[in-house]
Amino acid sequence: MHCNKILIICLVLLAFSCHHSVHANVVLDQQFLFEAVEGEAVPQEFSAIMPWVKAHSLQSKVALSGGDYWMVSALSVNTDDEPWSVNIKNAIIESVDYWIIGEDGSRQHFHSGYYAPYESLFDYSRKVKLQSNMHYWFVTRIKSRYYSSQPKVEVLPHKQHQLQSDLNAMLIILCLGGLASIALYNLLIYISVQDKAFLYYGCYVLTYFMGWALTFHIPAHLFDMHGLPLHHLFFIGLPIFNIMFYKHFLQLPELSPKLWRLSLYLLWACVIALPTSIFLLSYTAIIASVLIMLWIALAITCGNVCLLKGFYPARYFIFAFTCLLLPAVLILPGNMGLTPDFFDHAELATLIGGTVDALLLSLALAHKIRMLSDEKERYIETLDIAWKAARLDSLTKAANRFAFDEYMRQEHPIGPGASIEQYLVLITIDGLSLVNKRLGLGEGDKLISFVAEQLDNRIKNRNHEAIFRVAVNDFVLFVDKDNIADIQSEAALIQAQLNEQGFSDASLHFGSCLNVDVLNNHEWLRNADQNLYANKSIKRREQYAQRLSRVIELEV
Repeated sequence: MHCNKILIICLVLLAFSCHHSVHANVVLDQQFLFEAVEGEAVPQEFSAIMPWVKAHSLQSKVALSGGDYWMVSALSVNTDDEPWSVNIKNAIIESVDYWIIGEDGSRQHFHSGYYAPYESLFDYSRKVKLQSNMHYWFVTRIKSRYYSSQPKVEVLPHKQHQLQSDLNAMLIILCLGGLASIALYNLLIYISVQDKAFLYYGCYVLTYFMGWALTFHIPAHLFDMHGLPLHHLFFIGLPIFNIMFYKHFLQLPELSPKLWRLSLYLLWACVIALPTSIFLLSYTAIIASVLIMLWIALAITCGNVCLLKGFYPARYFIFAFTCLLLPAVLILPGNMGLTPDFFDHAELATLIGGTVDALLLSLALAHKIRMLSDEKERYIETLDIAWKAARLDSLTKAANRFAFDEYMRQEHPIGPGASIEQYLVLITIDGLSLVNKRLGLGEGDKLISFVAEQLDNRIKNRNHEAIFRVAVNDFVLFVDKDNIADIQSEAALIQAQLNEQGFSDASLHFGSCLNVDVLNNHEWLRNADQNLYANKSIKRREQYAQRLSRVIELEV
């Protein structure tokens, strides 16, 4: 749903950016293009223009590697007292000169271009005066070290051109502001989570922002900074950061090592091509276009392969590059001179597509974070279940020896100054081996379960008290001092119940130690164990004395 809304917004913005209305009150035809010669001047008279044009070899298009050209068009308008704007668009041009030569002998000259002051934002337009029903020659001389696309002349009413210029400026500023915000946001997230996908994505969007800011002359407008060799340096750098981004985002080396190797080759090709923006300026636009086409095709392929292998955040990745691919397919072939330009304001259309691409990639990262968060929660739940299961005795469901050791490592009130007086009670089942031999292991398990159940019933609703099975026939209880007498009497009751359950060979032995009588946990357990064996010895002596007494009575 979100992707559909973003696509609709993208198409609306593209429609605004590419809208071109032909004004019915202007006629612009007989357009000629030919190469200019150094020192050549435009004729002074209206009638001398056509012979001058015929004296040159006409061309169908400019060389994208740069050059000096004349563009001549016949011009007439049908409205009175309306200011007009003349402009040349679709390319970055270092020097532009306009001449308006009328058949009435009038002559107007204006200079514009990359290094000249601007009358309108982000274009090379100039305001001119034209008379109704008057024939003019509109002569334009352009000179640049490279052309990103085929230049086109444009004549519009000044108000219409100003409105269109303001609309384009609004879209440009909106997109550049969005790119800067997305870049800053993801770089701040990287500082927080230290995920390199956010670092490379932030650098990718920042590089994209810088490239388009230079393309639309933002530094030249604001700071009078001109750096034509830097323009394509940033665009050639785009695949470098993006490849490193989708390496981490798509987990490409693990999911598709072959595509990662291809991506790595392209990355190094872009690194090698970076100096061409300075030393081969005339060809850098073509080089950048070829590299960007290869990058977009490879990125979409990587996204589809990773999606087929089960990496679902790749959906946003594919959709993002599709939004970048749509204007690129129409624009980049023209930038390489393979096809004519299909529509005007190609740079703005690409900027809008790139901004939507950046937004969708940001959503892809957010979706990945949500997936990782869900996976982390599931892992924590699984770990918690496993941790609880590891602390339970499978037979009695009481806490086991691992849980007991963990409990004993905790801080407990120990020593004469303890705030809570508590007994560590050690209970052992004597005679379990006899039960196993005579009645079987199953009955021995029933005996252990019965004792554990009876002990648990005595302490389960009391605070600070717990039961642990620490060995095959040994249990440990932590009992408050006030309840120790109850536990002793209840142990005697359990002993009586053992006889009723048919476990006459088994008996319970009881040992305890108070926490205020010891200095540490180890001593606490050791003293309880010693008390257990002392009580067991006393009980055995009593049993021996009873048997001896019965024997004597029988003899008498």
